[in-house]
Amino acid sequence: MKIIISILQKASDVLAHCSAVLGQNDNDWFTNRTGHLSFRPEVIRNGKGQFTARIACRTGCSSRDWKVQGFGTCGQWRSARQAMKAARIMARDLALYRYRFSDDAKNVA
Repeated sequence: MKIIISILQKASDVLAHCSAVLGQNDNDWFTNRTGHLSFRPEVIRNGKGQFTARIACRTGCSSRDWKVQGFGTCGQWRSARQAMKAARIMARDLALYRYRFSDDAKNVA
């Protein structure tokens, strides 16, 4: 009986971890290495039954000096899930690779 309970607890832990990873908040900001520049994926529904994947850019280190502006779009998609996936990949790549050491929005735009 203890073995079954142990297996069920481990399975529960694995499922909880997978749920947390897959169900991350879609409004998470991806911050670059300097900590001054962040990117967030967004999805907007257009009137034609498609979804636009967008990226928002935030500059500053704390909530007192944050400035948020639109950065760009990643295309049109048939489902919100596909659009969010594309936007998350683009936001992550912008923060980790393209603008890894950038400090300010004037360097971005």
